[in-house]
Amino acid sequence: MHGTTMENRGSTCLYREARLNIESAYPGSTISFILPASTTSTFGSRTYPKRTVVTENHVDQDEDTFSKRHLASEASIFFRRHHQYPRSFLWRILDDRKALEIQSIDLDQDVNHKFEANLTLLLRFAAPIRPFGIAFAEPEDRDALTVFAITTANELYTITLHRDFFIKSSASEQDISDWCKRATPSVMAIRVPYRLAAVNVNELLVSLDDGAILHLTRRTKDDTTWLEVIYKQTNWSLGSLLTWKSPHTVRFENVDLDCSSAAAIALSPDRKHIISVGLDHRMRAWNVISGKQSIQSDLLTEPDQSNEKGAPYFIGPSQSRLLAVLDLPGGVDGAQYHVVTYSPKQHQFKFWGIRDADDADLGIFDLRSELAFIPPVEELMNTTVWTLEEFFINPGPAGWRGMELWIRARSGPSSQVYSLKFNLNDDPGKLADTWRYDWVAVDAGPQTVDGLRRNPANPIEQGSRTLELNNTISTEQWVDFLFYPGRFTTATLETALHVYCRGLGQDQLSRLPKKRSLKERLSATITAFATLEQHSPLEYEEYDDALRTQWEAYYGLVKDLHRRRGESLSLVFDHASDMPWLVLSDYISAVRSCSDPEVIALNAATLSAATRPAGPLRKALVNIETQEAPKLLNAAAAFRKSLPASFHHRFHHEVQNELLQSRSLSIIDRMELLEQNSDLTRQVSDEDLSLLVEELGMDMKELTTATFLGAIRTLGQEEQGQASGRKQITRYGLKALLRVSQETLQSNYDILLDLLVLILFMQFEEDLSEDFEAAEVFNEIINHLKDNIVLRWIAGTAWSHQSPIGPSSAVLMETLDRAFRNSGKFPLTQTVLEGIFGHRCFETPLPRGLKSELLTYWSRVWMGVVFPDGQSFDSSLDEVMMILLSQREYELALEFSKFLSEESWTTYLKGRMYIALGENSLASTYFQKSAYHLALGMFSIDDADELNFIPPDDRESFSDGLPRYYQHVLGLFEKVKAYSFVAEFAQLALRSFVGSEGEALRSELLSRLFNASIQTSKFDEAYSALTRHTDASLRRASLQTLITAMVRQQQTDSLVKFPFVGLVEDVDAILQHLCQTALLNITSGPPYHQILHAFRISRNDFRGAASALYDRLQRLKTTSSSVHDPAGESLIQCYLMIINTLSSVGKEEAYILAEQRVEDGPGPQILGIGQGKKLLKRQVVTLDTLRKDYQAELDRVAAIESGQYPFVAGSDEMDIL
Repeated sequence: MHGTTMENRGSTCLYREARLNIESAYPGSTISFILPASTTSTFGSRTYPKRTVVTENHVDQDEDTFSKRHLASEASIFFRRHHQYPRSFLWRILDDRKALEIQSIDLDQDVNHKFEANLTLLLRFAAPIRPFGIAFAEPEDRDALTVFAITTANELYTITLHRDFFIKSSASEQDISDWCKRATPSVMAIRVPYRLAAVNVNELLVSLDDGAILHLTRRTKDDTTWLEVIYKQTNWSLGSLLTWKSPHTVRFENVDLDCSSAAAIALSPDRKHIISVGLDHRMRAWNVISGKQSIQSDLLTEPDQSNEKGAPYFIGPSQSRLLAVLDLPGGVDGAQYHVVTYSPKQHQFKFWGIRDADDADLGIFDLRSELAFIPPVEELMNTTVWTLEEFFINPGPAGWRGMELWIRARSGPSSQVYSLKFNLNDDPGKLADTWRYDWVAVDAGPQTVDGLRRNPANPIEQGSRTLELNNTISTEQWVDFLFYPGRFTTATLETALHVYCRGLGQDQLSRLPKKRSLKERLSATITAFATLEQHSPLEYEEYDDALRTQWEAYYGLVKDLHRRRGESLSLVFDHASDMPWLVLSDYISAVRSCSDPEVIALNAATLSAATRPAGPLRKALVNIETQEAPKLLNAAAAFRKSLPASFHHRFHHEVQNELLQSRSLSIIDRMELLEQNSDLTRQVSDEDLSLLVEELGMDMKELTTATFLGAIRTLGQEEQGQASGRKQITRYGLKALLRVSQETLQSNYDILLDLLVLILFMQFEEDLSEDFEAAEVFNEIINHLKDNIVLRWIAGTAWSHQSPIGPSSAVLMETLDRAFRNSGKFPLTQTVLEGIFGHRCFETPLPRGLKSELLTYWSRVWMGVVFPDGQSFDSSLDEVMMILLSQREYELALEFSKFLSEESWTTYLKGRMYIALGENSLASTYFQKSAYHLALGMFSIDDADELNFIPPDDRESFSDGLPRYYQHVLGLFEKVKAYSFVAEFAQLALRSFVGSEGEALRSELLSRLFNASIQTSKFDEAYSALTRHTDASLRRASLQTLITAMVRQQQTDSLVKFPFVGLVEDVDAILQHLCQTALLNITSGPPYHQILHAFRISRNDFRGAASALYDRLQRLKTTSSSVHDPAGESLIQCYLMIINTLSSVGKEEAYILAEQRVEDGPGPQILGIGQGKKLLKRQVVTLDTLRKDYQAELDRVAAIESGQYPFVAGSDEMDIL
């Protein structure tokens, strides 16, 4: 390039990929179409169109199936310009190039849209799509997407997909032939298409194998007939195929391409010329009207060497991009438009001005012929062999000034994206230096295989650290790592499991769970492998080693699939948002600007060097508050990294204790305790200390509190602009925000730990700055760490009760809820962060013109929504807890409760959590612990519960005295039928009354205490509650309930022992009523007569007791069949009990008043079975009468037993035969 030389400083990294998994939105959201074809299949049958709703099933999917369905061979993104939504379409070629998958990946849409473009269309072709045989266009007069595809059968498909195809499943139920048209241009019947480019929906350019360019046009978008015009190097005609053949060809996909075949084609902005770049390294221009070739120039303006000996140079036919046509305002030197070409021969770009494409001599000129624009990829990638696969030019706001070039370079398996901002009008020296030193790299991010290897949560990384500590890596750690939201796709994990299971025999496979969740099946399979071929019981250590080996083997399979998913396919630039995208085999990556801490970490080596950083890096760090912050952050990171592995594990454990436990210690004492428990000082060697000072580039005594606080402030984000209520987030938008948030949180956590270690070490240093206050910095770090661990938990934890994130999402949720109501599991995966705060994405201010900074800025301010200004940390956590409880995520609430404080309201929420988990004893403890403050203190339920977690009817139970609070709590226990705790809190409430106020509440509490005691069979407590009732009607109703319950529970002994002060008559009346309403066959029902007898005996009412038994005797005679059984003793026993009872009183009192039937005589009579009751009248029954009746009964029984059976008819007396 320019003559000056300079040392290699390495590439500055200012961008990072945000890798997003490509998955269906929900089961049934992929619609497959078998497209019609003219060709027949191998077996002679013709392909007929068919529409199918695909239900993704990743179980039992091998690697080949995985590759065909998920790993694209070609992919990119098409951006529409005339219609707002959906605007961004990801397309991928799958299944050996026989399937084209298309879906919307927009980040947002208008808030008024009621539906989201969640559907994925899978277009299946009978023949494979040719490489570079796919193109897209947008109809201006119809809200649709037009797809052009050329198959190996040389059929040209024109597919018009209406917007609703991606929104409503029913929209695509129309006849496929209505929107899928086929044609076979006559030229393509004998020539092989090489490249396809779409100018618009009615105009195509096709490069042919013989070097010709086919220009296809049609009058309207509905025409199936294309007008064909051929442009050829020597002879041009409308349809003529007699052309000159070059002696040189290039082999590509089993086709011999003429060396002049166009590897890049485009139409000029004035639509007058077709511009192409051939494989022979030459740029050509064809006049559209005349068909004449006007310009032909070598890409490097080298002389024609076709007549010289030696092998000529040809561009590789798989080169993706060679040409860009720019329509810039204010053309240089009279240029109407500009062309940018790339030459793989010298890896060189050329910038051309086109004055007149028909003038071969003066119509085209090299804008900067004195410079060789070669990207220094050799130095950037540290390689000698590389290829540039793609490039994009993003013009600046003022044309060439602020021009941005993006390239994708490959060296072996490594692919890297770089960008450069330059002004083509700069003087040669400055422009040369810019091209030499100002390239900026894009970091692949932590989702790559190498990034996952460095992830602290990776059990393999943990295993290497914990070997010396004899710590084990549990199955739970592996499951948490593998199923972390957004890390691996379900298809990846299922395929790896299927491959892994091949090592098991059929017997072992048959014993594995089939219908359980992937987590359960995976854990069971790993355990089965760990115990395989072990014929004796395993020792714990042996089993642990075997388990670790099997998990690592499985992860090896996952890692291999994950690596294949990350194969880079294309670089795309969204000119509407000025944001680049990278499309990978099974990912899309939004390329975002790095935050200040990320810039500092990714460029640590450059910032630590003595040389001055490159211009882009200096500009990126210009807004950092203190210039010492970059060196401090990098030095702290290097210092912690240099410490032994044993320290890291111990330190992490101690930090967790510090963050999750409330200690009544001073800050200094907490610092000393943390340092002592982690044994930090003893871990630092002199070499570590020297390295620290070297990395700092200053003495430790120069570090001040302001330096540390300035470094910590780089982790935050200052809000800019205003919030927009006109947008709502989409599925991919939320995916992107979550991914960036997860990465940011992990990065910030590491930085805070770095600074914490440094602070703990420095507190023992003597020679420190007077402006350094370790306690203040420690407190700030701990506060940030508390925020961080909460955010990491909600961003990395999935819940099962998904919440809508916008109006269109709400409609989808309702639809899915109806469709999957009986399946037991909602088909979407959503993190707590997405579910609670996803709908608030656009409540944050978003300034215009963020470009690639959008996702970085947006995610950082979005996370700030969790801890808004003006709200305390604890209050924010309480809100999350209330939402978890409202969504019935009780297990997650239990896990989240470790972050909560010990405040009274928080303690109450923990009680609600435990009562939902069935831990009623714990719930009772927490409710009582929070009682006094919530009931009597200066507590406002409106301030604590802005989410209306407490229903309106219950809100008055707070700050209104203990009885009302306990009444609310016992109501909670009533809902879960925990009646022992209902009774406990009812008693607490009753004991809390002061004075005689609240009689209505007291009465209600007594009733609930009584009912709870009845439910728990604590009849003593029920009786006590009953006797305290002041309402006579309520007391009588409760008394009947108590008697009935005790009789049912066979507690009559206890019943008659109750004193029933002032209630004896009520009890007697209730028992009498029960006797009268007993079942007809009283021998099978409760013995109410005996109970009444016992009750009256206990009250010395012997005649009353005898009357009760006499009534039973009468009913036995009239209703019981046992009277006809000579072996039955019920009548005889009843006589004896009555006689014995009356014998206990004086002779004058030995009688009872009883009811007698009208037709009966003075003595007892027995009715036949089934005879009805007769009218009764009062009579006096004496003890002597009873004895006679008793003797008569004995005689009757004896007669029956001797065979002298009575004949009973009507009211006649019994005759003995």
